[in-house]
This record gives sequence, structure tokens and C-alpha cells, in this order.
Amino acid sequence: MNGNLIGHLFRLRYKLLWARTRTRNGKIALFVVGYCLFFLSLTFILLGGIGAGIVAVRSGKALWVAQGVLTAVFFQSLITALTMGFGMNAIFSDAELRRYPIAERERWLARHLVAIVDPFWILSIVLELGLLVGLSLLDAASFGMGAVAVLLLFATNYLAARVLGLLLERLMQHKIGSLVLLMLILAVSFGVGTMGQWLAHVPGAGKALGMIFSCTPPFGAASVMTSAGFHVVSGLALLVCWLAGLVFALTVLERRAPSFRSESKKISISWRSIYDRLADLFGSENAPLTGYWLRFYLRNSRFRTMYVISLPVAAFLTFSLGSFSPGGHSDPVHIFVVALGTFPMVTFLGPGKFVLNQFGYSGGGFRRFFLLPADPAAALRTGSYASIILSASLLIPAAAVWIVFEPLRFDVRLLCMLVASGIAGLMGIHGIGLWATMFGPRRGNYNQALGNDLSAMGNTVLVGGMLILMFLPQSLAKAYPSLTQPEQWWLAIPLVVASSAFYVFSLRSACALFPKRREQLMAVVEGRQS
Repeated sequence: MNGNLIGHLFRLRYKLLWARTRTRNGKIALFVVGYCLFFLSLTFILLGGIGAGIVAVRSGKALWVAQGVLTAVFFQSLITALTMGFGMNAIFSDAELRRYPIAERERWLARHLVAIVDPFWILSIVLELGLLVGLSLLDAASFGMGAVAVLLLFATNYLAARVLGLLLERLMQHKIGSLVLLMLILAVSFGVGTMGQWLAHVPGAGKALGMIFSCTPPFGAASVMTSAGFHVVSGLALLVCWLAGLVFALTVLERRAPSFRSESKKISISWRSIYDRLADLFGSENAPLTGYWLRFYLRNSRFRTMYVISLPVAAFLTFSLGSFSPGGHSDPVHIFVVALGTFPMVTFLGPGKFVLNQFGYSGGGFRRFFLLPADPAAALRTGSYASIILSASLLIPAAAVWIVFEPLRFDVRLLCMLVASGIAGLMGIHGIGLWATMFGPRRGNYNQALGNDLSAMGNTVLVGGMLILMFLPQSLAKAYPSLTQPEQWWLAIPLVVASSAFYVFSLRSACALFPKRREQLMAVVEGRQS
């Protein structure tokens, strides 16, 4: 391997990172630092806190602590990379590296070595090394063998994210890809949600689950860190086997080009489709562009996927978070409090990337909005209207699911509070989305099934909004319990009025600002400015 030439690629990679520090990449890196530190802190709390961890290590349970922390970091990094696209972007393609004087076999290694130095993956290995240093200071781990285990685990984590990402992209290229993905998510969600009951009622379930997890890379790395003799050898063998298998799978997937099936169909053009009938709700002046945006959204594979799975994901979060009440048992009132946050979440999980970056997927077509015989700001206004229609439609099945599975005695006042919470979140996120579209645009790929297309501002609003919705209602209910009582249902009315007023103000302000921001938006969506 020509280390000198690949070293030049590393330096070029960091020069590009440094050049973009003041734009999206640097801001997202800072955001991810806070995001991962938050979840790492939450993991420590769930495991009993740092003090309990030290006590566990000193009492001879260092292996248990290492297994828990490494598993949390591994799967959190994997899920974040797949859902948000952090650390998944290809820096240099194989076609670009063909012009670089390195051998054919070195191109594959160079591409992934340069990609793995992304700030997200660097943060992941820093967290794992931090655990190793802590265990070493307590004389509970071997630093030398532990460092080898961390490097192997780090590479395995990156390769696993790459392989799963390619598999999901291949899946989404088929017509039934969205349905298959939905079934997989439901199966995983149902399995995780019922795991506690399964462990409690099925004899030997805990032992079987432990045997399954013992074959995962984090458990192998934990054995190498904290054990000796045969356990070190078996842990290293497990990591090497995972690494070799993932390298083989990634190589096969990258060499096998995706297949596209082209089918010739007779398409009948209809000017009175469901899109046009919905668009008529906003008047004849806005109807043509509203119908355009409805088609633009619903023909996107990632939008359809997220639109379909948003309700199951919100339901899973509601009943899984609601099961962990402050009293340590399942509390129907606590489930209702969690639902106050997940109802608004339903309305922006699907259209989130379009709400926060409306014109980022238009490309060169953005210029056409200024050639139409209409106010240029109508493109912004009608896109927001179309998104509100699609987002609000999810509140109806969400309310129906709550009525069927409501853990409390049915009370129409509680249902009104939930629907009002959803409407308030709907109007609030769309109001914020107008400002993110104006001041935080980024060029995206309309046909990309996975990845992170949002700017730093968009990512902050999306992930930060989800975290706020998950924990703010619980904090308010703990501080002011009377707010969640049915007698206080009328408090939802001013909340809806305030959020609607904020949306109207944002819409008018953004429409007035749109002509002035025309050139900046055009430069970003056409790729002339990052």
C-alpha cells in the first residue's frame, strides 16, 4: 500500500473539512457532539449512574459495564449513521480516484479510510477509548489489548453502517421496498417493546438473549478489554470474523450495480385527480402550485416511507417511554403525558426534510417558479400548504389508534388535548420550517433513499424538536401535575391559537423575504454555493 499517496488524500480530506467548518459540516459536527454526549449520559443514567458504574467495576463487574456501554455506543452510532446520514457520505468516488496514481486494490481501501475520518466516527472511537481509559485507571482492563479491541470494534461499526446502508438503498429501489421496510421496523419495534415481558414470562429467555448478544462485536471487544487467557483470544477471533465478513459483504454490494426495471406503461393524464381536488381547498390562485407540490412530495420514495412509518414509530415511542413512569411501573397517566409529545411528532417525521428544506430538492427547476404568471412567493406558500395537508392527515389515524388502545377510561377532553397538541406542533414546526428554508437551505438528492440532506439549522430543528417533544411534556407534568387533568383541557385552545398565529406571521414574513433571498437560494439549490 502506498502510504504516502493515501496520506495526501487524508490531508486533502481535512483541508476540505476545515474549509467547511464555518458551513454545514462543522456545525453538524458540533451538534453531533452534543447529541451523542446526551445519549451517552442517558445511557449511564439508565445503567445506574457513573457512581454505580464505579462500584460495579470495583466489585468485579467490569465486564458487565464494558458490555453495556460498548453496546450502547455501537448501536447508537449505527442508528444515527443510518437515519441521519452522519459519516455516510462518500468523499471520493471510485471514478474520481481512477485519476489518482494508486493501484486498483488500493482505491477501495483509500475511499473507506478517507471516509472513516469523518468527525462523527472520530467521536465514536473517542467515546470507546474514554471507556477504556476509565477501566484502565481502575485496574479493570488491559490498555494494550483494549486499544486493539477498540480499533477493531471501530472499524466493524463503520463497515456495518455501510453494509446496512447499501442494503436499505437496494431495498428502496423496488416497488415493495417501503412495505418491506415498514414491516421490518414494526417487527423490531414490537420486539423491543415486548422484550421485558418476554424475559419475565418465558423461562430461559434471558439466557438465550445473552447468548445472542455474546456473538456481537461489542461483547467481543468487552471480553478483550477486561478478561484474560482464552476469553481474549475468543473475543479477538469474534471481532476479526465480523470484520472479514463485513468487508466481504461490502465489496460484493459495491461491485454489484443496482438494477432498475423500466416498464413502459400507458399513462392517462387526468387534470382532476385527488391532488387537484385537495389543492382546490386553497383557492383557484393557489390550486395549481399546491397540486404540483402534493405530487412532488408523494412521488418521493423516502417521503412515502417516512409518512407510512411515522405513526408506528410514534406509537412505539408512546407506549415504550410511557412504560417507564417515575414510580417504576406502567402508569396510564404517564402514557398520556408522553402522547402529548408524540402526537406533534407524527406530523413532521414524514415531511420533515421538505418542511425544513423546501427548495433544496428542486435543483435547476427552481428557476421555473419565477417564470410563472404568479407571485414568486406563491411557490413557497403553496409548498407549505401542501405539506400541512399531508401532515395533518396523520392526526386522524393517530386519534383512532389512541381511542382503540387508550389505557385510560375514554374521555373526549383528553382526546381534544392530544389533537390540539398535534395541531400546535404541526403549525409550530411548519412556521420554523419556513425560516429554515430561507436561511438554512442545502442542495439535496431527490432520489436518495437514505442519508442526511439537511443543513445544520435543519438538523438542529429536526432532532432538537424530537428531543424537546419527548421530554418537555414529562417535565411540565412533573412540575405542574394539574396541567394534564381533563378539567384543564381548555388550555389547549390558546396553545393552538398561539402556534397558528406564529405560522401566519412566519408565512407572511417569509413570503415578503423570498424575492430578496432569491439569488442565495438559487445558488445553493443549483450547487453553486454550499
